[in-house]
Amino acid sequence: MTPLLATAALRIEAGGKLLCSELDWQPARGTFWCVLGKNGAGKSTLLHTLAGLLQPAAGQIFLHGEPLGAISPALLARRRGLLEQQQFDAFSSSVLETVMSGRYPYQSGAGWESAEDRRLALQALATVGLAQDAAKDVRTLSGGERQRVALATLLAQDPQLLLLDEPTAHQDAAAQIGVMQLLRDRACHPSAAGTVIAACHDLNLAARFATHALILGAGRHWLGTVTEVLTAPILQQAFGCGFQVLDSAHGRLFVPVPA
Repeated sequence: MTPLLATAALRIEAGGKLLCSELDWQPARGTFWCVLGKNGAGKSTLLHTLAGLLQPAAGQIFLHGEPLGAISPALLARRRGLLEQQQFDAFSSSVLETVMSGRYPYQSGAGWESAEDRRLALQALATVGLAQDAAKDVRTLSGGERQRVALATLLAQDPQLLLLDEPTAHQDAAAQIGVMQLLRDRACHPSAAGTVIAACHDLNLAARFATHALILGAGRHWLGTVTEVLTAPILQQAFGCGFQVLDSAHGRLFVPVPA
């Protein structure tokens, strides 16, 4: 089967700084990847590059075996979706109307929403626990609620490749677990044919829910299963501090300590 996403010798730079180089990566369908690294390591830049919003310094990105730049915007919107780290609302809009915008790539003609679009938007809102807020103005929501509305919009868009920049941002502890479990279920369901890639700051959430991890650090990268790459020596190289690894009922816990 053709990989959903593949990179070949990908090199990413920003402001003259090397973020990663020679990245050869084929995240398999049915996997949940967390992209980890310290602030400024390039997590957001990598996601925007994979989404086609930024150009790499070198290398190629393929989606469904086609070069990313050769795919039309309309088709690209059906194949991949991006959740931004911050949401900005310049105008008043209901929560439901905002989520229905995720259905735009599937509309034709005048672009009017169908009953099916509305059903899928309401279903996505229910999935993130906000069905009761469908009529609210998005500008009245808390930061955590607004981020979950953005996640619902991505779910309504229903791409095979989900790229998420800090999906647990602004969430309380219970909501963080709920979001990560949702993404794990989305990626790893027996019928899943897609891939989920999320930039994340919390090593312990990544260790608990992700199947794989890509760690960025000082122009280097490490990738593999969470067991393979979430180790004290690799984390120390990537983050510049030591880590104590503890066993818990939910798996390993990573506690930063002075290097």
